[in-house]
Amino acid sequence: MRKKESSQFKIKRKDVIWSVKLFTLFAILAFTFSMSLYAVAFFFSEPESVSAILISTAQAATSEVDVVNGAIISTAESATSKVDFGARYIGPLYSVFFFNIIAILVTSIGAGAITYSHRIVFKELLLRSQHPVYSKISSAMEKLSSPFFSFVQRVALHIYPDIKKYDVDVKSDSSNSIWKHCGYTGEDYRAIASVLPLIFPVLTLFLNGLIAGTVLALFVFNGILWGSQTSGFGGILVGADFAFIYYLASILPHGVIELPAIFIATSIAYRFARIHSEEIIKGHLFEAEKEEDLKEDIRRIEDITGAYLRSGYLWKIFSIAIFMLLVAAYIEIRLTPTIAGYVVDLMRIVSSNILI
Repeated sequence: MRKKESSQFKIKRKDVIWSVKLFTLFAILAFTFSMSLYAVAFFFSEPESVSAILISTAQAATSEVDVVNGAIISTAESATSKVDFGARYIGPLYSVFFFNIIAILVTSIGAGAITYSHRIVFKELLLRSQHPVYSKISSAMEKLSSPFFSFVQRVALHIYPDIKKYDVDVKSDSSNSIWKHCGYTGEDYRAIASVLPLIFPVLTLFLNGLIAGTVLALFVFNGILWGSQTSGFGGILVGADFAFIYYLASILPHGVIELPAIFIATSIAYRFARIHSEEIIKGHLFEAEKEEDLKEDIRRIEDITGAYLRSGYLWKIFSIAIFMLLVAAYIEIRLTPTIAGYVVDLMRIVSSNILI
């Protein structure tokens, strides 16, 4: 029985594809937004003479580089502030490792644990039935959120297109319904419940995509500025290419291990979210209007969650991800700076032959 429970949570190809696609989407959006922001900062800044940042031997003619770098560096610092804080006490290697473990722990375990919030909602519904004034105030406030509930329903159908085939009977809450004290319907709650476990994997992919896209914009934009200031319009492409190569040298050595570990965590969380959502849709859960039926629906969800959190496959995947993150942290602190330094030296030699 345990083996059967564990097998249903095994990561499928489409789960990994979902993680990679969402990370790529967030990275592209962050890169595009950052480049636009930096371009605006560039064109609205006043010129001064400064030194370039990407390659120390290059010369810059305007202070736009400083303005752009200020915006980028402040973004990067806010993204890494926790790691820097931890490095003061346990060292940079273990700081990176520690915060990465927290990320995958919250992602993979949190996706299941958050479903226990249904108990809190249920108790709150009972509280409303006992306190009419509290019920009226809460219901009035929730009615203002009807556009949000409609949006969540559309998102749920978009995320899970393969479960649209399961028909859902929309019920109007009767006068005896447990939902009558709410500003939302049971159908609204079902939509939220179906996407609830996705909060943590989506947030993890968003934050990592945000950092990757923003940092890439830092390198590319500065590369373009350096190339144009050093060799005019013809140096733009060369500067962008060199910046991208330097970016890869700064990310790939540890990223080829760290990103797959993150994708493993988000993929198994997404796998659980799919199973959880399908149970809600196919089982017509949370359509119940009686207290006893709703308690049974919550029990069915918690049975799936319990099987997931007890799954040997989950903890095996989690252990593998931890090992991968430890290796990635070691490479990031011990090897990546050296590799990036070699790339910078090579770029200096090549740039002196091409642009100067």
